[in-house]
Amino acid sequence: MGLAARLLLALGVVCLLLGAYLLSQSLSFGDTLRATGTVTGHREVRDGGEVRYRPRVRFNTASGDIVTFEGQLATAAQRFAEGEQLPVVYPRAEPQKARVALFTDNWLGPIAALVVGLLSLCGGILVRRNVLRALRTGA
Repeated sequence: MGLAARLLLALGVVCLLLGAYLLSQSLSFGDTLRATGTVTGHREVRDGGEVRYRPRVRFNTASGDIVTFEGQLATAAQRFAEGEQLPVVYPRAEPQKARVALFTDNWLGPIAALVVGLLSLCGGILVRRNVLRALRTGA
């Protein structure tokens, strides 16, 4: 049981660190602007024997430049139809670093990692406490 507690604690710490990193990536833009982008197609990404799709999105910046970028989330199916409008957020100084501004693309990963990390950490603490209690009582 002591090993299970250590593994849960380690998993909790790793997931919390991952969640913090993903959260920092989602919040890393300083001076941002919003725009509406249009899906122009998808890029196929081969992952072993699996094919995943990343949307290509084109938008106009506040200064009138046209920028095309790939969405940050690759999925097993094409999530958006060609021509579909999406919200976009981009740094004023570097519009080529634009991101699709949807909950799933920016917040789902960090939240899931943080929740798994917290649950694992709490589980590890509870298991560890029970192990220590059993050792003290001699059971």
